[in-house]
Amino acid sequence: MKRKTFKVQAVAKLLGISVDSVRRDSDEAGLEIERQGGVGPKTRLFTIENVYDLAAYRARKYGVTAKVKRILSIYAPKGGVGKTTLSSNIACILALLGLRVLIIDLDFQANLTISFGYDPELTPEEATASGLPVDTCVNYHFGHLLPQWQQNGPTQPLSAVIKKPFGENGPHLIPSEVTLDRLEALFTVDAILGKKPELAIARWLAEGRSGKNKDLDLSQYDVIMFDAPPAKNQTTRGALLASDLVVAPVSMEKYSTKSVSYLAGVLGEMQEEYGKYPQLAILGNFFDDSRVRVAAQVIALTSKYPDAWMNKTVRTSEEFKKVLDDDDGLPLALSRPSSTPADELRASTKELVDKLGIFGANPKTDTLRAA
Repeated sequence: MKRKTFKVQAVAKLLGISVDSVRRDSDEAGLEIERQGGVGPKTRLFTIENVYDLAAYRARKYGVTAKVKRILSIYAPKGGVGKTTLSSNIACILALLGLRVLIIDLDFQANLTISFGYDPELTPEEATASGLPVDTCVNYHFGHLLPQWQQNGPTQPLSAVIKKPFGENGPHLIPSEVTLDRLEALFTVDAILGKKPELAIARWLAEGRSGKNKDLDLSQYDVIMFDAPPAKNQTTRGALLASDLVVAPVSMEKYSTKSVSYLAGVLGEMQEEYGKYPQLAILGNFFDDSRVRVAAQVIALTSKYPDAWMNKTVRTSEEFKKVLDDDDGLPLALSRPSSTPADELRASTKELVDKLGIFGANPKTDTLRAA
């Protein structure tokens, strides 16, 4: 993968601040920034790790901290709605706001894991033979962190499972690979034994967020995200039940009202059985308000779910297809920060932050962006 660097103007766009602020704060933070070679001005070239380190420094400098810690799931009952693309971009943007973010890939097909530059099919031996970093391989997944996995083999500490694709201050990832599918079989056995496996993820989160278990310390994270598979299985149900908010992307290129009704039914079942369910946020994707079909869908969805429909949407754009061909392998919000889709992704993410109340009723993020 080609290593992408960012000039000061691009960093300013990524962080939503001025060019002068980028220069001043990167100097204050003592970041080691490359300089462009050749004759003329020695332009600063930031790595993506530099950008996230700068975001974290500014959050500390200006005292911007999460007032509450939240859990959210990105879920759609059907594929092809851009769920994984949205998941990766939202996680990256949240971390650019100075938040500590953990995203968990719950789909054994591992599309999210792949989008962050890891190869679930690659063995360490194959990586070495190909001249690739061994860290490109995926040895462990979410299942290895749960006590149920002991029926398959030893569990692992969080430090052995976690990946940091953009450094310590970027979003952290619990990756996936094909053997994660075994977790559902283990949950099924628990269900037969009456152990309520749909509560296993909530228990895992509670233990980790308490900070009492050094091998499973989730207390540092402001936001924990699940990229849940489309299937309505025990794993997905557990992630939804443990979440404060479920973001349901709907493809505005196709009729999506039925899939949203299905999800609303699932949440209703949770309310009846457990007395709780996550707040629903419906995010319009592949949006084109010039099409009659899209307008009809918006009317239908906003009429039936007025509190769930998000004001911000992500429009149809060729940029998403182009970014797949980029050598840097970065999510669009990072790779093309000045593009219209990146602006829309940032706006949608900030609406989610407000909906979750992460920065409280009077967030200091305006000061952080302006400084």
